[in-house]
Amino acid sequence: MALSRPKAFGAALKALREERGLSQEAAALACGIDRSYFGKLERAEKMPTLTTVWRIADALDTTPADLMTRTERLQRS
Repeated sequence: MALSRPKAFGAALKALREERGLSQEAAALACGIDRSYFGKLERAEKMPTLTTVWRIADALDTTPADLMTRTERLQRS
């Protein structure tokens, strides 16, 4: 069963964060956002703005396109 877009984004975000060896707290700090908000993104309780997607991508040393591609793959699997 395919994941919803929010769940796919959260899973992609979590996987990318873990690939970088970061805790939620460290990733959130690097993004300039609150750790609890970062956790809500990973759990699909919130959806980020486009500005936040850019901040996350920059902080995790990737591109917004890569983050969205990862999301699409998870959504379609």
